Amino acid sequence: MVDRDFFGFCITLKPLELKALGQLSQTRHLAAGETIYAPGDPGDILFIVNRGVVEAVRSTAKNVSDTYLSRGDIFGDVEVLTERPRKYLVRTRESVSLQCFHREDFPELIRRVPSFFQYLSEQLAFRLAQARDLALAQSDCLELSGSLSNFDLVTIYQTIVNSSQTGELRICNEKSDLVAAFCFERGRPRCGQFEHLTGEEAFWQLFLSDSLAGTFSFSSGDGPVSGWIKSEPITRNADDMLINALQGRDEFHDLKERMPHPEEKLHRRKPNLSWSTIASSNLQPIAEQIWPLAYKGPVTLASLFRSCTVCQLKIYQVVDELVQSKHFEWEDGGSVPKVA
Repeated sequence: MVDRDFFGFCITLKPLELKALGQLSQTRHLAAGETIYAPGDPGDILFIVNRGVVEAVRSTAKNVSDTYLSRGDIFGDVEVLTERPRKYLVRTRESVSLQCFHREDFPELIRRVPSFFQYLSEQLAFRLAQARDLALAQSDCLELSGSLSNFDLVTIYQTIVNSSQTGELRICNEKSDLVAAFCFERGRPRCGQFEHLTGEEAFWQLFLSDSLAGTFSFSSGDGPVSGWIKSEPITRNADDMLINALQGRDEFHDLKERMPHPEEKLHRRKPNLSWSTIASSNLQPIAEQIWPLAYKGPVTLASLFRSCTVCQLKIYQVVDELVQSKHFEWEDGGSVPKVA
């Protein structure tokens, strides 16, 4: 599978190549609601999302978003490489950080970081293959299926939403066991389950699971197909759900980077929980779920996820606060190395 994350590509580079990428690009910070480019603008800059969420609007008259992009996604590359003007309106949905590569610097980039252009070619080919396969799979009664190594979840989700389909999306692991299922009504997610999580928490966890492997299938029709989902209704807007999921994925990535291995043990340091004095009240109910679990002995991030009714992001947020406030401490000082 082509690694679609630009930052995954960067870790394969040598120090001098990383330095060259930095010298031959600029970082641009934009607030929410700003236009990055509009139809007809010159296509002279390639962009990579460092942080935040960007939306591409195919029809400015209808003001309907066609695609959402987040950390590691590339856009503007087709126009830059073909020297054509922009076709779409692209704007920020929240404050973003963008890495900008100007076409005039490409000759020097080719000389100093030749693998960068191989990477761009792979990304273009990957997107072309996805578009072709999705076009072949769609019909009046949408039936989609394939490997998660060939389709990313954001593309699958947006295809269902943008085509206003009713039906059930099912995701199986590599052993063909059903691990997640979500029902859609006219393109809107209505209920879902991911392992032991249900409703919105299942939705958030679906997009946090960046290492999810296996297959997916979408069957159109009224009502649950599998009969597997045990979920309360999902009522939020489909686009807002995706944007929040992408924001959560970025935050989860940052938290995982500075936390130990999920099996590292946590011990209580204080006899009682004083959450109201240390953090947001929105996370207090989750802290109150987690705190009693540590009474009988040490816990881990992995065991907390299996025992709680919320997605991993919220568990990591609460544990981070409990460690910072000295309620919890890592058994080995948080020094257990992560598994690559």
